[in-house]
Amino acid sequence: MSSLNKMLNVLNIFGPGSLIINVDDIAKKLSLSRATAYRYVRELCDAGLLTRIDTSYTLGPRIIELDWMMRQHDPLISHGREVMADLSKNTGLTVYMSVFYDGHIINTHIESDIKKYGFTFGRGRPLPIFKGAQSKVLVAFQKTNRLKKIYDEQIEPSDDYNLTWKEFNSETKKIRKDGFCVTHDELNLGLTGIAAPILNLENDDIIGSIAFVGTTSAFELFRFEAVVERLQQATARIEKGAHLDNEQETDNT
Repeated sequence: MSSLNKMLNVLNIFGPGSLIINVDDIAKKLSLSRATAYRYVRELCDAGLLTRIDTSYTLGPRIIELDWMMRQHDPLISHGREVMADLSKNTGLTVYMSVFYDGHIINTHIESDIKKYGFTFGRGRPLPIFKGAQSKVLVAFQKTNRLKKIYDEQIEPSDDYNLTWKEFNSETKKIRKDGFCVTHDELNLGLTGIAAPILNLENDDIIGSIAFVGTTSAFELFRFEAVVERLQQATARIEKGAHLDNEQETDNT
């Protein structure tokens, strides 16, 4: 592993339960000397990726700048923002866009007419790997070898799940066959989620998901088939837009 990769691994230590970290913790978690940990932290601070708080460190202002740029130029968000806003306005439900990267699932964009929706997992906070509609869709549409790795490394060892490989494989197959996933009370009590995948039109790889989330009583106001149809129409529009962007970029190179 290169020195750059080792330095960037410092950022992987931060999480919802570890927002402020000292150099001794960094050195211990990454098996570094204290001098090397200090050097990495200093360089990350110079780049704005970390900032010092007394004798400890937290994420720096450069993260916010990168986040703003991602919101402006990420192809899924740029093509999904208006689609999701229309879905939320016309249904009264909250609409999530989510992605899977490096073993993590996060919501990257949310559209909602509800001022205080109070959901546990907002934008940027990691979701459980196989709980909630958007998480299950993002996992289920992974390639078979990737699915087995997810199960072996994150599902089977965790006390949060009670699934054999056979049960896990069967559930993911059903989600792929249906083309969507519905969950109740898995992330927040009293809430229902319905999610569908966003696929790369060139190779059918999953690149994201869109989900309706709302109270279970709110969903009772809609015909289920109509909700799924609107969701899949939305993902198709986003897929097409992202595909056209990719084609234009290819033509320009």
